[in-house]
Amino acid sequence: MEESLRLFSNFGYNAVGVEMIAAAVKVTPPSLYKHFKGKREILDTIIEQAEENYNKHSLPIINFTDEQLKNLTKEEFIKYNMDHVKNIIQDNVIKCVRKLLILEQFRNEQIRLMHIEKTYTRTETIIRNLLEGLFKNKHDGKGKPKITTDHMVNMYYLPIVAMINRCYSDPEYEKKALKFIEDHIGIVWDTYFA
Repeated sequence: MEESLRLFSNFGYNAVGVEMIAAAVKVTPPSLYKHFKGKREILDTIIEQAEENYNKHSLPIINFTDEQLKNLTKEEFIKYNMDHVKNIIQDNVIKCVRKLLILEQFRNEQIRLMHIEKTYTRTETIIRNLLEGLFKNKHDGKGKPKITTDHMVNMYYLPIVAMINRCYSDPEYEKKALKFIEDHIGIVWDTYFA
């Protein structure tokens, strides 16, 4: 799996064949077919692993009850979000899968749609649920900022996505990006939920 992911993220999904994967792990293609039907099944298994790694850090955020949201502190909000961000930046499987999705989105329609879902749609949904829950539970229907949920979701998460993507192409920027993201999360809290 690791070798397949390395090959896919370095050369692109279409450029890598089962023969190339088999050679990299020093087995014959028929031996590889005993474990996987083809390279699409290998990719699906890799994506499932990345999903598991991603969910380890996002599930606490999306499973908050109303009571937990009402009592959530700024420090907890920052910690939960930063744990999630660090996981996306530092987990090698997630990093390689995101790199693959970014590269292949221009060559493969199915992977382009997967990239949109994994990078934007899913993140928007998680952030929308979190922020709507915080608005509901922190403001009790009064004093809610004059901002649409769509605007708030995009204002919150798009700078974070931009910083994560910069870390992938500029690893030396990680420390500066993490500082910016942590400050950004704190500013959002202070502006809307303090």
